[in-house]
Amino acid sequence: MFICAGARAPAQTFGPPIQGFCLLSRTGAINASRAGQAMQVQLRQMQASLSGALAQQRAALDAQRRALEARQNVTAPIEYQRQQAALNQQAQALDQQQNARFVAAQQRGQQQIDRALNDALGRVVTRSSCSLVLERDNAYGWNNGMDITPAVTHEMDSLLQNIVLQ
Repeated sequence: MFICAGARAPAQTFGPPIQGFCLLSRTGAINASRAGQAMQVQLRQMQASLSGALAQQRAALDAQRRALEARQNVTAPIEYQRQQAALNQQAQALDQQQNARFVAAQQRGQQQIDRALNDALGRVVTRSSCSLVLERDNAYGWNNGMDITPAVTHEMDSLLQNIVLQ
């Protein structure tokens, strides 16, 4: 038998589907959904925008720091330390503000996706008569007939196609 290097092994089936037993990849459903993909794009754009704004604000603080260092010999040591500490605080506050804005936007987006996922899962579980739903990503193998991830993703897409981070 000849096997090409890098060729995918055929999918293994783990017995017949068990009635009422369903598997879901939460991460897979979110990542495959339109809303999940839209959130990732928006988060990358937001991160780039925030990074650019942060770089500009840091450059301004660095200029103030260099000006302070240039005046170090004519500034009282205690005043120099106070001004240096104030600049350090401003830099730290900028980082915290940017991180807080990003995390808050990410949480808003995730809440929208979680609501759609829960609604979609409820509909698919009812339609598929699932008595038990387990996380597919923790299983060693499964019969694809028990995997409701594609159906949940499809249902999510009908409920929510885009999200609003702002």
